[in-house]
Amino acid sequence: MPNAGLAAQIRSAILTQPRHYDPAAWLGGNTRLDPDTPPHEADYLCRTTLCVAGYAAHFTGHTLEVVDDPADSHGSRATQTLAHKPGSRPLPVWIVAQRELYLTGYDAGRLFASCTKASTVLAALAQLAGGATRIDWDAIPQ
Repeated sequence: MPNAGLAAQIRSAILTQPRHYDPAAWLGGNTRLDPDTPPHEADYLCRTTLCVAGYAAHFTGHTLEVVDDPADSHGSRATQTLAHKPGSRPLPVWIVAQRELYLTGYDAGRLFASCTKASTVLAALAQLAGGATRIDWDAIPQ
């Protein structure tokens, strides 16, 4: 059963602080966000943004960190956002968020996709917050 309380908390954060929501950034504007620091206090310019997955990890007590992957054979580096609690192994933020929200892979993939419109995300989170066992994507106007 999805975590209705967490879905409601994320939805509320997006509605009350929309400038800190960015579906294209697991964590943007900062390279580290501790669980006890609200996004609007994370940096002096208030540029810190989170996507749904970032919020899910943040609100469940995970530290978020943007890290560089090792260089590939061409010398290129990619970055990824990891989430972890003290004493736990860092994992990609989307894995942590899927687990914390108790979502299927399909629902997590659609909810966390950077191309999913904010109105769709809010409608999906409202369903989960209301106790839905899964997201009814067909019921959400596209």
